[in-house]
Amino acid sequence: MATRKNKNGSVRGTRRIGPLRRGELKQFGYTNVTTLSTEKRHKALKQAVAIYGALAIFRKLNAVYVLTRKTSPGSSAVFKMDRDWVRTLFP
Repeated sequence: MATRKNKNGSVRGTRRIGPLRRGELKQFGYTNVTTLSTEKRHKALKQAVAIYGALAIFRKLNAVYVLTRKTSPGSSAVFKMDRDWVRTLFP
């Protein structure tokens, strides 16, 4: 892990999101989130949670949300809503 110094001279590590595996949720029908209805997205996410677990799906959605905040705010908002939905449905 790379380290860098803050303005006050203390050293801290830089944290990065690991490599994402493209298309993992595609097999469940979770594609093109801006055009899919909420019901279809939630159905696909329920199937994915049954296979991968709620925490893994939450982390995948959160990673995509964080990475697309600046470049695609519309789809990023959908990922955030779905992430929050997973959190409330599968505590």
